[in-house]
Amino acid sequence: MFAKAKGIGIAACVLLCTLSLLGSRSSVPPRPRASLALPPAGVAGAVPVRLEAFVVEVNLPALAKLDVSPIGREPHAVSVDDLLKCLDTGQGRVIGGGKVVSQSQDRTSVEATETTYLASHRDTPPGTNYSAYQSTMKLAVGVIPVSETTVSVQFSIAQNLVAHEARTSDGPPATENRSWSSATTLELGRPQIVAATQDSATAVFLVLTAHAQNE
Repeated sequence: MFAKAKGIGIAACVLLCTLSLLGSRSSVPPRPRASLALPPAGVAGAVPVRLEAFVVEVNLPALAKLDVSPIGREPHAVSVDDLLKCLDTGQGRVIGGGKVVSQSQDRTSVEATETTYLASHRDTPPGTNYSAYQSTMKLAVGVIPVSETTVSVQFSIAQNLVAHEARTSDGPPATENRSWSSATTLELGRPQIVAATQDSATAVFLVLTAHAQNE
């Protein structure tokens, strides 16, 4: 039984890796089952939990082709498999992510910053002076075991993105700002969509997955 559970945990990691790859894949992998079990809540020296977060942007027409139901209608709500299919066809992209390992009831956070330098159009000749703009991704989580295969997660994610494409004016580049904060219950090793936003052309999804760190 242990060998079987270990193999299933590895399959869960493989599925998460596919979310961060934008290259072609021949098929969408099946959803993994629960990874290695946690001890009961409150047990001293409980196994740490690794939480992985991915922010995925997909085109709305691509979701429509997958027969995803409009907001408020049944029966086909968007799933992680749908997001993977959009990544397969180039109709989606991973625009952020983070990974933290948390002990039971501890609050753990991570932050990443990327600096983009863009040339000013007023320069003569152009490109002799640059302005710096920062993109940031902040992830904070608190994890409490609920059972041997589920955890309760409180999460907070803030994202600030600066457009990398060339500007057409002397103004600053376009930015996108998102902030998600909530609580949910996750089954170990099973990616789950926990939040989403959308505009007229795209939808952005937050996908969380929890893994037991007991190997």
